[in-house]
Amino acid sequence: MALLAAFAVVALLGTWQECLLVNDGVVFLTAAWLGNAWNLFFDQVAGRVVSTLFQFGPAWALRTAFGPSSHGFLVVAHALYVAAPIGLWLVLRIIEPQRIYSRLYLAATLSLIYFITEMVAGMGLWLIWLAWIADPTRSRRSNAIATILIAPAIALTHPAIAAISIVFALVGAVLIAFRRAFPRRLAIAAGAMGALLAAAYFVMAALMPPSNPTVAAQHAMAKYDYIDPVWMLATLAYFPMLAVLWILLLAPGFQSAALRWRLAPLATVVVGVIGMWFAFNGTNSLTWIFARQTAPYVLALALALALASPASTWLAAARLPLTLFAAVIAVASVSYTIDLALFGHAVDAELAPLSADAASSPRLAEIGPAPPPVERTSARVYFKWTAAPDYVRDIVLPDYGSRRVTFAFDTFFRSDRRAVLYRPLGRPGEWIPFECAPVDRALKQAHDEIDRRFLRFVRERYCMPT
Repeated sequence: MALLAAFAVVALLGTWQECLLVNDGVVFLTAAWLGNAWNLFFDQVAGRVVSTLFQFGPAWALRTAFGPSSHGFLVVAHALYVAAPIGLWLVLRIIEPQRIYSRLYLAATLSLIYFITEMVAGMGLWLIWLAWIADPTRSRRSNAIATILIAPAIALTHPAIAAISIVFALVGAVLIAFRRAFPRRLAIAAGAMGALLAAAYFVMAALMPPSNPTVAAQHAMAKYDYIDPVWMLATLAYFPMLAVLWILLLAPGFQSAALRWRLAPLATVVVGVIGMWFAFNGTNSLTWIFARQTAPYVLALALALALASPASTWLAAARLPLTLFAAVIAVASVSYTIDLALFGHAVDAELAPLSADAASSPRLAEIGPAPPPVERTSARVYFKWTAAPDYVRDIVLPDYGSRRVTFAFDTFFRSDRRAVLYRPLGRPGEWIPFECAPVDRALKQAHDEIDRRFLRFVRERYCMPT
């Protein structure tokens, strides 16, 4: 109930503040709004098509129901985005042999939900498959059918699922070696699934590369973040709240599996309170982005430890840590919402003169070159509210995209399609999300004259020639 309550807080606040507009999510939403989303942008992540359609497919399918109402579209798109993981959670609740899988999935999803990540769908499908074969009453034939059906879908979510499957198998093997009651068949099945997914990743990387070179460069730049232990530890130093969340998620497993390291109830509460401090005083958009690299592995480790003990033992041990986990997430959500509200207020003030102009919408206004990158000082990590003389100007605006690539799309929607604020692109290796040929095709089928003018703007400044 605590995890569901935290999820409700995240869903309501995220939808209210339209949280996806300040990150890559606005590009997916722009593609879904303007026309053939697959042709405009979704095909650039073809190897992750299941995750893409899981997060944005319903909004794309319902686009025509909203006519010119971009605000209504955004509200429904956000609501569907946060509702999608609940669908997988409900499936887990139906098929899992114990309430371990669904609770860990809900917790892991909460740490990722504010930033679009294919891991949410990938982890959910992987857990559904694992929960299915974990039930000893199911036949080998049904397990084989489930694997044949689910494995291709998992392969089309995110390549890191292969790594967490292998990690789960290795941890299971270690637990078996130490004579813990870990199911041997799960270790074998997870290892085989990991190998299968790894092979599928290399095949798809060769057969379905992005045709947009800037998208390919973005993928190449981040591909080692999921296997670089130094980088993953650094993310926990940048955002200590994540370290607290992972301690709380792992604590019941260490206790129930009778390992030497345990967290006493009082110590658990202290850790939770420390996590709430960092949640309120250090959370920004990068918190949710950096959680992607460590959350899947923590989920795999927490699940393996949980399955090495009686379910009732783990469920009892998990009650306090998961309640505190939910509290930390709720506090971080409030802190993040304050930032989003301040960001939105500042942007609305800039948009107001353009939006009020009677000229044809959308009005375009260039806001000059981007400022130099802002140094991440310890004060911004541990107490962001007093880290600069002007919090909105010096902390919020730089943290929330520095008003670069996605800002043009954000302001297009924020102004209800009346104005666009943008910076000129041109940095070496900068991400330019759209290709020009699909934009040309979208121009021929624009929903109205406002979208047509915006597509011309995209054609001139935000697309790659092909």
